[in-house]
Amino acid sequence: MPGPNDSLRNKPLVYTPRPSLPASQGIRPVPLWRRILGGLWRALRRTCTTLGALVLTLSLLGGFSAFRMAGTVTPPLPDTIVLHLDIDGDIPEKEMESTFSDPFAFRHLSILRVIEALDRAETDPRVKGIVAHLKNGNVGLAHIQELRAALKRFRSTGKFAYIHATEYGDPGRGLGTYYLASAFEQIWMQPLGTLSIAGIGIESPYLKGLLDKVGVQAEFFQRKEYKTAFENLTHAEMTPENRVMLTRMIGNLGEQMLSDIAADRKITPVALRALIDRGLLLGKEALDGKLLDRVDYEDVLTAQINARIGNQSEDDIPFVSLEAYYAAPFPGKSPPANGVPVALVYVVGAIVEGDSDSDKSPLLMGEQPASAQDIAQAITDAANDPAIPAIVLRINSPGGSPTASETIRRAIVRAREKNKKVIVSMGDMAASGGYWIAAPADAIFALPATLTGSIGVVGGKFDLSGLWGKIGVTWDSVRWGQNAGFWTFNAPFSPSGAERMNAMLDEIYTAFVDRVAQGRKMPVDQVEKIAGGRVWTGAQAKKVGLVDSLGGIDAALDYTARQIGLGDRRDLSIEVLPRPLTPLERIIKAIEDQGAAIGAMASFQSALQNFTGAQARETHPDMYTLAPFLTPPR
Repeated sequence: MPGPNDSLRNKPLVYTPRPSLPASQGIRPVPLWRRILGGLWRALRRTCTTLGALVLTLSLLGGFSAFRMAGTVTPPLPDTIVLHLDIDGDIPEKEMESTFSDPFAFRHLSILRVIEALDRAETDPRVKGIVAHLKNGNVGLAHIQELRAALKRFRSTGKFAYIHATEYGDPGRGLGTYYLASAFEQIWMQPLGTLSIAGIGIESPYLKGLLDKVGVQAEFFQRKEYKTAFENLTHAEMTPENRVMLTRMIGNLGEQMLSDIAADRKITPVALRALIDRGLLLGKEALDGKLLDRVDYEDVLTAQINARIGNQSEDDIPFVSLEAYYAAPFPGKSPPANGVPVALVYVVGAIVEGDSDSDKSPLLMGEQPASAQDIAQAITDAANDPAIPAIVLRINSPGGSPTASETIRRAIVRAREKNKKVIVSMGDMAASGGYWIAAPADAIFALPATLTGSIGVVGGKFDLSGLWGKIGVTWDSVRWGQNAGFWTFNAPFSPSGAERMNAMLDEIYTAFVDRVAQGRKMPVDQVEKIAGGRVWTGAQAKKVGLVDSLGGIDAALDYTARQIGLGDRRDLSIEVLPRPLTPLERIIKAIEDQGAAIGAMASFQSALQNFTGAQARETHPDMYTLAPFLTPPR
């Protein structure tokens, strides 16, 4: 009996189409009207499928959003509360909106919200203390200092604060991690853990030797000697100016931590420095050095907390996450809904022209840049609102485009001309363009560990002509204009091009110094002495006059309240501008982002096909100008 697959076995593996037969042999061509109707039907079917998929996506996103919104409805809190804080990486400057790449981003409290939650807990009789679990100590030093100050205010009311970790010592950040831990009343570590507090070090690869070998020349011009952003591409080792600057900078940061930790742990700075110089300490060694209070397990800490608060059942621990506590109604005094409105504008990330959507590729999953267009508009909106007497700028940026920074600076100047108070609060970094926009403010607040200043400019490009010669690639071109190849990466700057680049950097540097002199009310020659591209810590910057006061965003808000005739930040109604998106707007934007990502992928595929000759059509001229190799002034 033949098997069910015998007919398949008798057929060839490769299908060969049969030749078409003429209509006279019994096969007639499909009529035109049927082909048209069939095509319309297939198009309609595809359209319905696409619309159905879109409706399904919207439904899923809507349900997800509704679920998340429902999740924010916090159940009633217990009468006895122990706050719980997970420290798992840096604390964001602002609440991150959800995206397809990170749909849970907006769960994290910003540094301001964390401070507000701890401030509320100070006067809340239900809250007995706080327990932190350290998972990842990758927290910026300025954020650590803001959190330390809030924890000390919390502890001053007599409430306990414990921290537990399996070990303290992320590679390269051990001392900073312990710096955060030292603000707690008791520091616990799991047995077999280690305490790594091996000081502070900065190391960077210098790539000039490698670039020389592959035929790449980095052509960068700087103003001035301390502006060393691309030094590792143009030099084989650290320049003397950079070494002096970095040595003084990390020395100041080290002294800050040494002084604060020694005071927290009630040991002498000399004894602490000796322990730091040992680098890595075992549990017993850290206990003997008074850097730890106990080496034990998390469940033992939980039992001790239960005993301290008089809780009889280990299964009913009144732990409440800081996020849930902040979201719940607060029975005591909280910022009044009808308080005096103050605009809070964030400048986070690299400062760029345009809006944040147009300047960030949808294919990139990193942090969005600081859009000059969006930020300037937010400042202008606040300046035009008669109900808003003051604007607080929170800056955490390494700088960026000088023209983009100037757009923001101009909006600040115009706001002050309308009698609006403008106060700057610096986070981990407000350098270069970040300081450019801070200079005209009424007052500047920085943390002692904030990196700021860097009053200078650098710009240039890569010359890849040597690389192409090594791999046998030749380029040819036609140009109109003496400097039409100014930005090409296939040739170095011509003498005329180098002269133009230097003229541009001279103008930007002079403008930078002049704007700092105007904003800080300093003589130009005094600014020149502290400029030169030098980076300062916040503590150093205060001594040389670049900042007015040391403190976090809470201190800046307190100052703002006093400037407009109020008591402190609790009398303010803080309005974040630009206004955060609503859940529905987040859904729409997420869909737009997905569409943009698909479109970008399609464009990239099409460009790749063009470039490789897969399609017979003209390649867009921009394919010959690869933006990643070009570095405009910063």
